Amino acid sequence: MEERYQSTERVWSGNPNATLVDYAAGLKPGTALDIGCGEGADALWLKNHGWDVLGIDFAPTAVARTRARGVAAQVATFSDFSHEPFDLVSVHYGGVRATPEEVEKLERLVAPGGTLLFVHHDMESAEIAMPEWLAENLQELEAVELTRRERHLTEGAGAHHRSDVVLVAKRAA
Repeated sequence: MEERYQSTERVWSGNPNATLVDYAAGLKPGTALDIGCGEGADALWLKNHGWDVLGIDFAPTAVARTRARGVAAQVATFSDFSHEPFDLVSVHYGGVRATPEEVEKLERLVAPGGTLLFVHHDMESAEIAMPEWLAENLQELEAVELTRRERHLTEGAGAHHRSDVVLVAKRAA
């Protein structure tokens, strides 16, 4: 992915994911972790709405672009990342492997009373955790919503629809 970021001035649209905006808009701002922050659109939206946010991504160019937008970010893979819990943990389109150890780690990153927002393309993968699989394997968080959501894309290879699967899970206060 680093090569993709280096090959162009901008990979993504620069707009925050609509799912993040819809879900986070109803939450009281606090601390947030954007796992797989890319070029920082989601992290910037959170920051502009009162959140103290940290973005992580394994691609140094992506992290540099996030920092250029004025958002704290660091180069890290999810597997190597450790930090105190956050009020909101946002994962859009990858970054967490389908292993019990990574699910446990993900859950530990959600503070008491906090929310996990986990979004992925509606597809099957043996390697990446999918929201349905994750919901079934949560031990410390309660899955409060598991739904499909349609997105209309107008960039790239042409306009098309894509279905995402969204998991919202909460930790008791």
